[in-house]
Amino acid sequence: MDIRRIAVLGAGRLGRGIAECAASKGYDVVLFSQGAGGQDALRRIEKSLDRKLAKWAITESEKRLILGRISYTLDLKELSKVDLVIEATIDHFYTKQELLRTADHLCPPEVVFISTSSTLRVSDLARGITRNDMLVGLHFIPPVPEVPVAELTVTSHTSQAAVETVKQFAARLDKEIIQIQESPGLVNPRALITLVNEAAYMIDEGVCDAAAAEAIIKESWGMTQGPLEMADRLGLDLVLNWMEQLQEEFGDRYAPCPLMRRYVRQRRLGVKTKLGFFAYTDDDALVVADQGEQED
Repeated sequence: MDIRRIAVLGAGRLGRGIAECAASKGYDVVLFSQGAGGQDALRRIEKSLDRKLAKWAITESEKRLILGRISYTLDLKELSKVDLVIEATIDHFYTKQELLRTADHLCPPEVVFISTSSTLRVSDLARGITRNDMLVGLHFIPPVPEVPVAELTVTSHTSQAAVETVKQFAARLDKEIIQIQESPGLVNPRALITLVNEAAYMIDEGVCDAAAAEAIIKESWGMTQGPLEMADRLGLDLVLNWMEQLQEEFGDRYAPCPLMRRYVRQRRLGVKTKLGFFAYTDDDALVVADQGEQED
């Protein structure tokens, strides 16, 4: 099937990143969201492109072309006009299941579905739709336009044709696909939350502050972005949710640090509230307190 128009269900950071990445590669993208802040998605995508423009990574005309390929809607009936569906909502089973069932009803039968789930099994989601052979797990890692790898999972019912369709789509996005076995948390989220949780414990115990933990981990392992900033950009409420789901699945080795719970209760959620482990500007840039500088 020739894929020209894709639907992205979810306008959070992950959904926006997928939409931007796909539009930059020539796809027409319909971005769906019924959650709070969804209508702000196009403005946030434009801000992301403006940062690239400032670094000479794209031209003004390329920016306009990319934005022109992305539309936003609340009307799920538009799913009847797309060639590929990417579900990129919060990892809540019934939310994802309901969206996939609606899309299953509205989309032509040949349309392949992608779930970006981090902590839920694709096989469990597939049982709720008629096209269970057409659902593929593809976990994009934020920031999607910049991370060159994605994790692929399939079920025992997934057709090879659906897998090939997803691989071709991902290749056009310049993503290296690494296939792994189904497991809640996959590889990237499980590894990340382990780093974040242990750093949070060290901060809570007074071993170091957030800046010290971030600098040591980031610099010693050659990371361009440390785990605490990654958590802030994902949202500490989301990261806490991942920890709780994995604790339920694997036991107390994923038990959230009390500091994580305190921050979420205090609405220190990261970039979305401008304060998490670190502080952020209105343009989502990291505030480097000791130097008075800002970093994107």
